[in-house]
Amino acid sequence: MVVATVMASLTFQIAINPPGGVWQSNTDTQGGCAPNQICKAGTSVLASSDGTQKLRYENFMLLCTISFSASQTIIVLLISGFSLRNKCVMWFLMIVSCLSVLCTGGAYVCSMLMILDPPVGSFHYHITLFYAYFWGVLILSLILIFFCRFVFWLLEKFFRFLCCGWRIVSHYHIKHAN
Repeated sequence: MVVATVMASLTFQIAINPPGGVWQSNTDTQGGCAPNQICKAGTSVLASSDGTQKLRYENFMLLCTISFSASQTIIVLLISGFSLRNKCVMWFLMIVSCLSVLCTGGAYVCSMLMILDPPVGSFHYHITLFYAYFWGVLILSLILIFFCRFVFWLLEKFFRFLCCGWRIVSHYHIKHAN
């Protein structure tokens, strides 16, 4: 719950205080805005740029939105009273937590690429991409492991029901028929 609250606070703060700041007044091309565009006061500076920076900013905001939504989902599930002993609830919480962490890491990578703006092929660019791939593979591997464990648990319950469940049901009907 604490981690989900911190993640929600972090991503909310990013949304209202974006990297690069916001335009302080309405600005045109002479004030630094992209060509043929008027940048309105209070809008993000990086969202008004053109090319690669704008794409990075849009990816950054998408990842922050997913992370915020995942954190909010965790908080709502935890305060709504669902039993944490239920394997389905715990599985869902773990997957959503991993998704939130993955998207926060992705947002970090996007912000580093926006702020540093390293040329493709530079040392900083390769280090940032290595960081992104490492955490992406790690989190996706954990999600895959959680998913496999959940599927095996479901299969075990299903086969146990097929094997033993029919005997219990038929024994119950025979016992109460008399």
